Order: sequence, then C-alpha cells, then structure tokens
Amino acid sequence: MMEKQWLYKGIPAVLNAGEAILKVYETAFSVYVKDDNSPVTKADFVASNIIKDMLKTTGLPFISEEDIPYNYEERKVFPCYWLVDPLDGTKEFVNHNGEFTVNIALIRHDKPVMGIIYAPVSDILWFNYSENEVAKIVNASSLKDKDLMNLNFSDFKLHDDYSQHPFTVLVSRSHRTDDVDNYINHHIRPYHDDLIIDSCGSSLKFARLAEHSADCYVCYSKTKEWDTAAAEAILSASGGKVLDINTKKALLYNKMSWHNPPFIATAKNVEI
Repeated sequence: MMEKQWLYKGIPAVLNAGEAILKVYETAFSVYVKDDNSPVTKADFVASNIIKDMLKTTGLPFISEEDIPYNYEERKVFPCYWLVDPLDGTKEFVNHNGEFTVNIALIRHDKPVMGIIYAPVSDILWFNYSENEVAKIVNASSLKDKDLMNLNFSDFKLHDDYSQHPFTVLVSRSHRTDDVDNYINHHIRPYHDDLIIDSCGSSLKFARLAEHSADCYVCYSKTKEWDTAAAEAILSASGGKVLDINTKKALLYNKMSWHNPPFIATAKNVEI
C-alpha cells in the first residue's frame, strides 16, 4: 500500500524545486563538469537543497544525485527512503530545449513504489497515487495554492486511451549510442514495419510510455538509480515495465553500485 501522505510532501517539493530551476534557466548560468564527466549547474544544487529541506519533516533518509550522505553499509538496511534526481536531463537544461524534469521516488524494500516527475517548462506533473493508478496534471504550478488533501487524484487519472500510431521507439536525445541502434535493428525493427524512432530528453521518455504515445525506450547509456526510480514507479503503475536488456529481469535498487545496466522500458501490453 502507498500512503498518499508522501505525495502531500513530494508534490510541493518538486513544484518548488521546478520554480527555482526556472529562475536559473533564465540566467547566464555556468556549467561545471563532475568527476564522471557529466555536467552540473547551480540549478542542480539549488533544487536538491529545496527538496531535501521540504522532505525533512517526513523523517525518512534522503539521497540525491547531488547529496549522498550514506555509505552502502548504512543504506542497505533502510526499509524506506527518498531517492531524488533534482534535475534530470542537465544536458537538455544546458541546451535550453526544455526537456528536463525534477524526479522524486520513494523506495521501499529496495523497490521504487512511488514516483513524481515534474517538467517545469511545460508545467506538467506525473505521479502514481497507487500501485496501478497514475495522474497527469497540466498547469501543475497552480497546485501550490491548493490544499492537496482536498484534491481528488482520480480526477486527473491517466487513462489507458491508446490510439493507433506507428510503433514508436524512444532514444535519448543526448546519449544515443551505436548499441541502441544495433539493438533496435536486430530485435525490434524486424517485427515492426511501421517503426519510427523519436528522441527525447530526461524522464519525459517514461512519461510518454505511461501515456502510451510511444511504445518502448532502449537505453545503453550510463544511468544511475536516481535516473530511473521515479520513472519506473510511474511506468509500472501504468502497466509498463523496465527490464535489464540482457537478463530481462527487473532493475535492482539500493545496490552497492548506483549504476544501472542497459535496459529497455516498455508501455503497457508491449512485448519485445
């Protein structure tokens, strides 16, 4: 069971973080390079601090891409904790294409059970409010003035309204590799004459799968648990899957290493 009390804390956190991110987005911000050669900006740290501060009252451990205070021996026994990517798609943020998100996941017994994704530029919010129900709210920033406890999440339920479209494979806008193209050409294209490939940044790819405006997402780039946790919770609640591309088993969370293996994410009723 997923307690909605966590959503009452998490939703305001992503909205406030998103507002702060947009303020940086509109300035001539600097870009720094981390030890793993990935970019980071002031917005990443500002958003992380805002979310950490707003989730503090939950009493749950907090882990963010920009703030990892626990070693493996400490966190491996956590029954429940927050896992946050304060700015997913920093390259898209730097390139000013708007395809970045704020991601908050609740991990319980090493599995993402709740996910919240907010796209600040489009002002759209996705989250799962049960194990099999997902909400999508447009003009989400308007929620900041409302009492979420009086909000009926089912009024915003993302319905399974699949419409006929070419079989659509999503790939990363900034991290597409030859391995991705090889997998598509050998394992997907032969079975779908109408196949098209579309590029998209950040966890917006998972949102499209949850909405079933696309069918699968192939990822061979280097991702970590905070990149996928919130998105996987939402996609799973919509009926989709995220699987290790080699073993076809579910991704593991709270591992000694934060790194994910290559994976494939699919919309509801899509088999690869």
